[in-house]
Parts: sequence; C-alpha cells; structure tokens
Amino acid sequence: MMALRKYRHLIAEMPVEDQAFTTKRSTWEGKINAHILNHIFEGQDTVKISRKDLSTNNDISTFIYKVIMWGYPRGMRGSANDRRIFDQLEKIIPIVNLPSRALLSENDLDTTLKPLSDIPGLGISTISKLLHFRTHKYGAYDCLILDERLMRIFNANLFAEFQGLGGFRYDNACLKYLGYLKTMHEVSLQLDVKPANLEMFLFTFGNNLK
Repeated sequence: MMALRKYRHLIAEMPVEDQAFTTKRSTWEGKINAHILNHIFEGQDTVKISRKDLSTNNDISTFIYKVIMWGYPRGMRGSANDRRIFDQLEKIIPIVNLPSRALLSENDLDTTLKPLSDIPGLGISTISKLLHFRTHKYGAYDCLILDERLMRIFNANLFAEFQGLGGFRYDNACLKYLGYLKTMHEVSLQLDVKPANLEMFLFTFGNNLK
C-alpha cells in the first residue's frame, strides 16, 4: 500500500485549471441545437475546453453543455445518455444553479443528489462534475469530481490515506459521496494541498503507480 505524502509536492503543483480535453463538433451534431454548437465551436471542427473555461462566466445552459463535452469528449457511454440529459435541462438547471449553492449544509446534499440522480442518464460522475464546476459547497466541503477511475482506486485500497473508503458501486455512489468529500478534505489538510489538486492527481496517476 502506498502513502500519498511522498507525492505531496507533485500534488501541490498539479495544473488543475489548465486540464483540458478536445472534442469534435461531429460528436455532438444531432444531439445539440446547431445554434448552440455554433456558439461553442465558433466555426471550428474541434474545441479544447479547460477546467478554467468551465469556471468562467457561461450562461447556465452553455455551462452544462460544456461540462459534458469536457467530461466526455468522445460522447457519453451509451449513445442515448447525453441526448436524454440535454432533453432534461429544465429540470437540471434550477438544481445546479441554486443561488445559495455556496451556503448549503451537509443535510442539503441529499436534496440535491436525489432529484439529479432520478434523471435518466445522470450518474455520480456527471452529477459531481456539474456540482464541482458550479461551486456547490455543503457545510465545510466543496464538491469534487467522483468518477469511475477514482472509485476503482478507492475500491482497490491502493493508498493508506483512503483505507475504509472503498465499496463504491454505481448504485451506492451518491450515498457515499459526502463521505468521499469529507475524506478528501481531511487528506488534503494533512498534505497541505487543495482538494481539487488531490482529485486531479488521483485521476491522472492513481492507477499508474506501484
């Protein structure tokens, strides 16, 4: 079992805001209105979207489109998932764009996760991306991305700091999400790094270290 402290300096220097993925317009044609695609792609066949781009001023609909393009540059798993999500924007927007999203309590997290997870096509990977980039905070904990790659790391018990955080499945990930946020917050304090840096380190290197 490895200890994260030996990688502390690398974690602290992770270029979080610059992490970017390139997606093709052709991937989204027929799924997103052409006017919206013209706005996002600006006449180009491809667009590179960074985390910083998602944190800048976007209207809420454009924000959701860009988050999904960033998270799934080749399209979502299951050809209908992204289309189903885009068809449900009117349900997603008021939850994701809560005016009080920086002042919520831990108990409010269930109120957010339940209606989002009930929307076809939305799982914890997409939900956590939307909450993270829309700066949701529950109690002391900023929302972080939790995707399949991180869940595999925790389930494999690779790092001493995350002992006891395993047992993730798609059907229980929302229930375990607050525990994930708390553990990431605690480990980040121990290492004196930002939680988002730790998340990006795990995504990038977590399954590629021995």
